[in-house]
Amino acid sequence: MVAISARGAKKLQDELENYALSMPEAWFDTPWDDERVTKVRKKIFAIYGNQDRPSIGVRLEDSHDEATALDGAAAMQYDTGWTNIPITGLDDSMSERLHDLIEESFRIIAPQALIDQLDEELAD
Repeated sequence: MVAISARGAKKLQDELENYALSMPEAWFDTPWDDERVTKVRKKIFAIYGNQDRPSIGVRLEDSHDEATALDGAAAMQYDTGWTNIPITGLDDSMSERLHDLIEESFRIIAPQALIDQLDEELAD
């Protein structure tokens, strides 16, 4: 296993954003100066650090303890259950796990009809 470099972290952050945008009714927004977010309807479910400090912020329940144990991860001031995970330095095998965390955050934030739609898409 290899640690993700700064360059690789920027690339992975972009890929994670694209993954989040693949969720039903997900869309991109920039409510703050240099941070990008992905929303479902009007609610944020993923927050990305700027390109100088690539990270992913997600709201978690089941995986919260696991995520906060990652190197550099910390609770966010945003709201209860939100965790910020720096991408640089993570093991390069973490990509799929970060997808799972984004999906968990989506499932917490999204209305049930969109969760059902996601389940149907994943079943196909």
